[in-house]
Amino acid sequence: MSAHLEELAARKALLLSRLRLERMQVALYAGELRESLRPAGLIGGAVAKPAAAVALLETIAPLFGLQRLARWIRVGVVGFVLLRIARNWRRDPQ
Repeated sequence: MSAHLEELAARKALLLSRLRLERMQVALYAGELRESLRPAGLIGGAVAKPAAAVALLETIAPLFGLQRLARWIRVGVVGFVLLRIARNWRRDPQ
């Protein structure tokens, strides 16, 4: 009976180890997928966050009658993006 319990304990440990390995593999694949979908390089990082803010504002603004405000914020964000691209380009020693 004791040998059977030890065998079950060893099997459980093996299954837990496999589960942990598979979780790490899934996390690795998810990270690679995120990196492949994220805009790459210098321009991508400068564009991604402001673009999300503009998209959110342009979705919500018409509900409150703020189309003109959304347009001005869009112009400001484009200027901000260009500023960040220029800053990153000057700082990057490629």
